[in-house]
Amino acid sequence: MYLEFFGFSKKPFENTTEREFFFESQSHIEAYSRISYVVEDKKPLAMLTGAYGTGKTFVLKAIENDYSKKNYLFSFVSNPSVDEVGIIKLIVHNFISYKLPESKTDLLILLEKFLKDTHRDGKHCIVVIDEAQNIAYESVFEEIRMLLNYQINSKPLLTLIISGQSELSEKIASNKQLIQRVFLTYDIKPLNEEETRDYVIHRLKIAGRDDVFEDESFPVLYQLSGGIPRWINNISSMALLTAFSKKIKTINSKIISEAYSSIKGEV
Repeated sequence: MYLEFFGFSKKPFENTTEREFFFESQSHIEAYSRISYVVEDKKPLAMLTGAYGTGKTFVLKAIENDYSKKNYLFSFVSNPSVDEVGIIKLIVHNFISYKLPESKTDLLILLEKFLKDTHRDGKHCIVVIDEAQNIAYESVFEEIRMLLNYQINSKPLLTLIISGQSELSEKIASNKQLIQRVFLTYDIKPLNEEETRDYVIHRLKIAGRDDVFEDESFPVLYQLSGGIPRWINNISSMALLTAFSKKIKTINSKIISEAYSSIKGEV
């Protein structure tokens, strides 16, 4: 709608995980670096946490994008709110696209064969469980833990990355056997004010222009968004739409405030 008006080649503030939009804040660089180490060194289990909208999935998708080119195979589970058989089905389905057996036993046999075949081919499997705070059953965490028992010569045949909102830490901690297998944990923090500005400019550059937001808009945007990337995207996207409707070519603090009020249903 507003692309031509502002001279963009694409929408700058969509909540997508396209690799080119990945912004390297200090916290996101650290998260990427730590999880990458776990992947490359074939460690058994890592946990990534953070508040809603801080960019956990973006980091994990960036790692999947980069390491899929380096002999790593990924099973990315984005909705783990299933039972213990369902989680195994989702994991196996993402590795193997053809029709799956119904029984849990046959699923596990198929998964073990796939993991061993992949290992013999010189590749390594990565299982990512995103939004893991939504796991409702303790039996699912136990089933996930059992996956780490697939080994050859005491080396795990897969690396498990569990990601979710901050309450995930309590759920994992309650499973004493699972928490003992965690090699690394990291909690992603919101952007600071300077990073919020750099984040917006980075996305604008990818879209084709970086001079749309006036300097006075950034402190207000940071204050209203709390430095949460998802909120920055939502407010900035609404600000562009608001400015477009008024035929205003740049975004100032007033437009940011009006956009935030629109999102909150206050206008």
